[in-house]
Amino acid sequence: MAVRILSLLVCLGLLGGTAFAGDPPDQRTTGLLRTAGSLRMSLGLPDLFTDGDLQRLLSGFTTRVLIRAVVLRVEDDEVVSEATRVAEIVYDLWDEKIRVRVSSGQPLRLQTQVVASPQAAMEVATSLVGFVVADLRALSPGVAYRIRVRADLNPISEELLLNLRRWLSPSAGRGRAGDSFFGSFISVFVNPRIDDSERMLQTTSQIFVEPPRSP
Repeated sequence: MAVRILSLLVCLGLLGGTAFAGDPPDQRTTGLLRTAGSLRMSLGLPDLFTDGDLQRLLSGFTTRVLIRAVVLRVEDDEVVSEATRVAEIVYDLWDEKIRVRVSSGQPLRLQTQVVASPQAAMEVATSLVGFVVADLRALSPGVAYRIRVRADLNPISEELLLNLRRWLSPSAGRGRAGDSFFGSFISVFVNPRIDDSERMLQTTSQIFVEPPRSP
């Protein structure tokens, strides 16, 4: 599996600018923090939702938000790290409570929050706060990077839904299913399809230079 993931990263690196051809996504100022050996980002994507989407959160049906991020080396657009996060919003018609279940990382980490309003549920689902996007060992001091992010509201691609279910299964964080999905989602940045989700939002961070390591 490690060989397959490495091969994919190499191919994306060789594609260079072709892999990310077309109009660049909007740039948004992104908070960056280096702690505990990881690069963490903070970014809000509330414009993924419309007013109609917020009203629909009280329908009782599950709403999913899938956020995927890749760290790119600026000089050649090579992907050096990747991360993904899934938020599931469900309104309990009997308890009249909205629950937001957030899944991220490898091994898989699960968090559930109970919120009071659709607006609060949207904010939890679309806000990245201290989100781990890279191991600092994958970044070279003095080299420029940027982070590209894609957010999808209610993914509808059958293949994508299948991979999400496998990744969210209890054993996914320890088995091949989780590794396979986590290592292959980068392709959405290469050839995104309109029908992958109800709505899609892409953005990129400011360029940053990795500082020297502390002795």
